[in-house]
Amino acid sequence: MYYVSMKISKITNTILFAIALLTFAGFFSSCGSSKVAAPTSEPAVEEKPAPTPEEPKVEEPKVEEAAPAIEEPAPIQEEPVPVVEEPVAEEPKADDEYSRSVGDIQISRDTFIDDKEKVLQIISELATIMKNMDYNSWLGYVEPASIDYWKLRRNLQKAEKRLPVKGIKLMNLQDYFKQVFVPARKGREVTEIRYISDTYIKAVQVRENQGDIVYYYFNKIGNKWMVHLPTNEELN
Repeated sequence: MYYVSMKISKITNTILFAIALLTFAGFFSSCGSSKVAAPTSEPAVEEKPAPTPEEPKVEEPKVEEAAPAIEEPAPIQEEPVPVVEEPVAEEPKADDEYSRSVGDIQISRDTFIDDKEKVLQIISELATIMKNMDYNSWLGYVEPASIDYWKLRRNLQKAEKRLPVKGIKLMNLQDYFKQVFVPARKGREVTEIRYISDTYIKAVQVRENQGDIVYYYFNKIGNKWMVHLPTNEELN
């Protein structure tokens, strides 16, 4: 009986050990398979905690930086075109040069200005001729009628008597040029003209309160003013 009990006990212990062994092996088998096997489902997305709502930021208006100024070339300033105002014709004054020069002769202002300019230019050229005592050049400024009159000896003799310096002999027209014409006019200043007619004038030096001094006479021949040498009869 004792023997039978020991036998049963031994068998029972063996069964229990086998069961425990199998259980222990199954536990390790399940652990291993769980480590090796790849997951079949998508990995779980980790949920992040919802952010704490912040107060909305008030954006300050952006100040746009001014673009660099592009220097444009200064505009070309055109000079204003001067307005040319036509001169208003003025009534000649009773005491102006024009009135003194024309007197009662019907001469326009334009003609007067042109005649005076030409005559004063001739007088300027004659001043050079007298300075050089250039008789031949002088002849080119004298009207033919005056040359014909003063080349005669009888007319020169009459002129000798009126000369301020006595004893001077005028033998020919060249003597008249050197002894009469040049001394009476050299270094004198002629400033104005006086019309005797529209083709005959005298060139004078104006002296205040003393009257004009006549130094030249001019005749207009064609369109040219030429020196007139007054005759003895004109001088009497």
